[in-house]
Order: sequence, then structure tokens, then C-alpha cells
Amino acid sequence: MKGIRGFFRLIILALIIAGIIYIIPQVEWYKPSIRIKLDSDYVGTNPFDIEVKDRGKGLKRVRVSLVDAHGESELISKDYPVPVKEDILHIKLDPLKLGIKDGPAEIRVQAEDRSRIKLFSGNKVTVVQKVVVDITPPRVEVLSREHYVNLGGSGLVVYKTSSDTVRSGVKVGEYFFPGYGGYFKDPEVHMAFFAYPYNVEPSEVPVIVAEDAAGNLRTTSFFFRLKKVVYRKSTINVSDDFIKSKVASLLPADSVKNMDLKELFLKVNRELRQKNEARIREIGRSSVVKEILWHGKFHQLSNSMVQANFADERTYVYGGEVIDHQYHLGYDLAVTRKYPVEAANDGVVVFAGDLGIYGNTVIIDHGFGLSTLYGHMSSIDVNLGDRVKKKQIIGKTGETGLAVGDHLHFGVYIYGVPVLPVEWWDEQWINNNIIKKIKEAEAEFGVNERVDNKEGIFLEGEESRKQS
Repeated sequence: MKGIRGFFRLIILALIIAGIIYIIPQVEWYKPSIRIKLDSDYVGTNPFDIEVKDRGKGLKRVRVSLVDAHGESELISKDYPVPVKEDILHIKLDPLKLGIKDGPAEIRVQAEDRSRIKLFSGNKVTVVQKVVVDITPPRVEVLSREHYVNLGGSGLVVYKTSSDTVRSGVKVGEYFFPGYGGYFKDPEVHMAFFAYPYNVEPSEVPVIVAEDAAGNLRTTSFFFRLKKVVYRKSTINVSDDFIKSKVASLLPADSVKNMDLKELFLKVNRELRQKNEARIREIGRSSVVKEILWHGKFHQLSNSMVQANFADERTYVYGGEVIDHQYHLGYDLAVTRKYPVEAANDGVVVFAGDLGIYGNTVIIDHGFGLSTLYGHMSSIDVNLGDRVKKKQIIGKTGETGLAVGDHLHFGVYIYGVPVLPVEWWDEQWINNNIIKKIKEAEAEFGVNERVDNKEGIFLEGEESRKQS
């Protein structure tokens, strides 16, 4: 009898041990982790992500809801048929479907894992984040009038936004030009210098874009007339001597050993050019000067002649074969060898050094996204961060980079986008298209006290007439 009882005890003990061996791996105490990835406390039509992870048996289910004064709205509910260690949920509010309104709310995320602890119900966690629902786009009022712009040229628009706006500017095709506040006493009044790029279809309609912290967008059109400009086309024959003596020097010696001459030319004229232009855009977009530094018309290099125009379409021919097409994004100005280069207007030096096909280059920021570029220089006489005045000598002309003969490559840029330089040399154009708009807004809204020189953008001629 004792033997039978001992046998059953062994059976029961074995079953207990087997149960423990089976159950223990099914039980763990690690709760899922939840991260609500919001850029601010506002939620609107802008999508956002929620990251859910579990370090144990894996996720079983996740539920996301929005709770406000009107009740709870389910945003997403997801079950996992098989264990999942982590998941990213993409959330986008549909205000009409959910019937939600502006105001305070909570984002509530509940997650459960596959642990069999707590009577096999799994570890559960709930994360709540307080937010403000904002589904109403900001307001925009256009203040300036009569925007006549050349294809490839520049423009200025003055506008007023509602106080909830965090980003605004002008959009032309795929290009965006930010608006700047702080010039006028009213902080909600902005001005945006913008370009109608030479490579944008004339059918594109510029709009003002305003965005709030929740990602709600408002687009507003403004009176606009585009004048079509026909840019020149030219053909350039590329010789072996030019590639060997000029082009090859712009690449590291060890990188050109196994290249044929055609490949070498395209490596510079196409790839290096694209890299250099991307660098110019980067410099233009990272401008930190949030004030107008320039005054009057921009200065053309003294005694210079224009040898090549803006947006010339160049076809490159090598050995009788067309091998490339590129655009010349500035003016080539020639005087005599190593002629002193003058700053076109007041500003701050934001680049001074080698820039590939442009050789020794200086870029001057004139404020609010407007900059000028001086390329192919033989020497540079300014340093990064220097404050320069109009007609100040910044170096000498040369033939560095991809230059043929001694000259200055001069470019004008808005937010890193090249524009027609001749406009900025024209006193009447600046007065009608820039100064007039700013002065009209000044008359209505005043000038911020932080603006050092309230008369700084008057033309020299107009300023002297005022004083007389």
C-alpha cells in the first residue's frame, strides 16, 4: 500500500514539476513600454506615431483613443495573432469622422502583452498624454499688392497671420521661401522674399502657406502676374586640353586615374556642380540674419562687362557628341586680371573658401534670406562672420574653379535659390517691387524698435532727396 501511495506521490510531483516547467516560461513581469511621438502638445490633422514595445512574451493587443469633453473616440485598436516585440502605429485624426472639436483632450494608449501572469490576462499598461486638439488652420491676410515678377526673378509679399502660426512663407511649385517677422511692430506681420525659379513652369501659381503647431495648413493666393523671360542658349565645345588642365585639377588625383576624359568631365560638370549648388542652397537656408542689412540698389562690379547671362542653357559637346546640359546661374563679369572685387551691398560673410567649380568663393548674407555669391576669385580678403559694407573690397577676380579666363562669377540668391541679378542692380525695380511694399506696411504697422536703421532700405537717391 505504501508503495502505491509513494508511486502516486511521484506522479503528482512529476506533474507539478512539468506544470512549473511549462508555466514559468509563460509568465514574466515586464510591462510593455509606450512612447507617444508628438512634436508639441497640439494635435490636429498632422499625423503622428506611437511606438509600443515589449521585452517579454510580445504584444497581444494595443488600443489608442482620444478623450475630450464630449467623450472617448477610438483612434485605433489592434490585436496581434502572433507575438510582436515592437510596433509603430501611425495615427491621423479625421475630425469629420470622429466629430471632435478644438479644445483640451487626452491621448490614451493601452497595451497588453502575452504574459500569463494575473490569471493569464497578461501585463497591462496605460499611458495618458494631455494635448490640445487644434483642427482649425491659421488665418492669413495679404497686405501687399501688385506682385509683378519675372520668370527667374524675385518678389516680395507682406502678409499678416493669426497668432497661432508657427511657420509661414511663399510656396512656388516645390520651392518654399520662409516669411520673417520682427521687422514691424505687429509681430503677426511678416514679409517673404521669394523667387519664381527659372526652372518652374509658368503655369505655377505662388501661394502663401501658414502652418500652426498642430500641423494645420492654410494656403492663400495673392495678386500675381508673371512676365515670361526668354533665356539664351549656347553651345560649348570641350577640348582634351581643357579637361586635362582645368577639369582634372578639381578632383583628387587618385580618383581620376582610371577615368577617361569624357567621364572625368561629367564627374565635375555634372556631379560636382550638383554638390556645389546643394551646398549653396544649404548656406542660403541656414541664414541666421533676421534683419535687412542692405540699402539701396546693389552694386555691379565697377567697370565690368557682362560676358555670360543668368540661366543660360549650355550644351556641352565633346568629340562631336552632346554629352551634357547645364544652366549658368549667375553673371560672368570681366574687367582686367585680378581686379578688386567689391561687395554688392552691406551684409555678413557666411562663406569664404573653396567651392568646387566656383573656385575661391565668398557668399554674403544681406538678411531675410537674400544673399550674393562671388566666384572664381584669385584671392579672398574677408573671413567668415565679417560684417562688410557696400563696395568694400573682399578679394580679387581670378580663374579658379571651372573658369575660362579671369573674371568674376556673380550670383544673387533667395533662400539658396538663384535669381536674376540685374533686378537688384536696378534702382527703379527695387523701389517699385521691394521698397514700396515695405514702406506701405511701415505706414500702417510701424517699425520694430529693434530695427537699428529704420531708413536703411531707402535708395541713396531717395534718401538724399529727403535730406534736401
